Amino acid sequence: MKALVTGGGGFLGRYLVERLLADGCETRTFCRHAHDELRSLGVDQRLGDLRSFDDVSKAVEGVDVVFHVAAFPSIVAIPRPFYETNVLGTKNVLAACLKNKVRKLVYTSTQCVANTIESQEGVDESVPYARPFLGWYQMTKAVAEQFVRAANYAPWTDDYDFEGLDLSESKFRSLNATFEARRPRRDPYREDALMTVALRPHLIWGPRDRNLVPRLLERARKGKLRRVGDGRNVISTIYVQNAADAHKLAADALTPGGSAPGSVYYIAQEKPLNCWKWIDELLALVGEPPVKKSVSFKTAWRVGTAMEKLYRVLGREDEPTMTRFLATQLAKSYWFDTTRAKNELGFSPAISTEEGMRRLGEDLRARGC
Repeated sequence: MKALVTGGGGFLGRYLVERLLADGCETRTFCRHAHDELRSLGVDQRLGDLRSFDDVSKAVEGVDVVFHVAAFPSIVAIPRPFYETNVLGTKNVLAACLKNKVRKLVYTSTQCVANTIESQEGVDESVPYARPFLGWYQMTKAVAEQFVRAANYAPWTDDYDFEGLDLSESKFRSLNATFEARRPRRDPYREDALMTVALRPHLIWGPRDRNLVPRLLERARKGKLRRVGDGRNVISTIYVQNAADAHKLAADALTPGGSAPGSVYYIAQEKPLNCWKWIDELLALVGEPPVKKSVSFKTAWRVGTAMEKLYRVLGREDEPTMTRFLATQLAKSYWFDTTRAKNELGFSPAISTEEGMRRLGEDLRARGC
């Protein structure tokens, strides 16, 4: 099997590349820049920009399966980077798969596409998409996931029309915009068609992380980390190597007429965690004290609302310290029923949370974090 991983130099992407190589897959990556770590693995690195269809199409040419991992995950207040990467980039990946006669596409979505302002405890894949959206990342990933699912079993073509949807940038200037990609009935057994599946991980963590845990440590050491809410919220998480395994299982499950094509799956560790106890455990891995100070959810929500407005007015491109979306993620419970992934993909986390935390601690200390 020949595979392409977009964002293969990133956190999850690199673990997925290693998983594919271990299974004997001929693996190619598509990134903006070359990565020494991938070079050392002997990976075929294709460089380009997701916003360029020609770049994407050249990278996709000749592969059997595409893992679309690359995304713009941020809470900045301006919409353009989200539109260009998460929407236009996914559009280009889909169109390139159809043009280059790719059989399988696995899309890395996120659990937040369905998050409401209130807690979601034990929900499954039947939960509807969020309304209203609280941030550009949430909205654009939800739109992209719908594109991917709607393209399932689409016949190979040089001119896929995305069911006539208006994908112009102007449509993505409002978080209240509604996008429902139509999912037409198609022949599941035709061989000249694309099969797609989407995975919804939440809080991917583990060794080599350069984002989540280092940022938590930085804020804690500067005295800027505050518990939001009452500290009792429970969340699902996923250890990065388990997330990579789930992607390979999803690709293997894409068989004509099967349950996986066109579907979406929550993937997570077997047991959800108390969010703030887990954060305290992360801090303890490098000898930092637990979080002592706190703010109410209502206060964080009001501050986030004000900061979003201010950043939009000023046109600032850096991340606010608080947004409405971030307040909900830090204060509300979001954990999911992963029965479907277990039954239909055969997914069961091979690495426990306890073992993952041990490995993460070793990595953080080795890096001097």
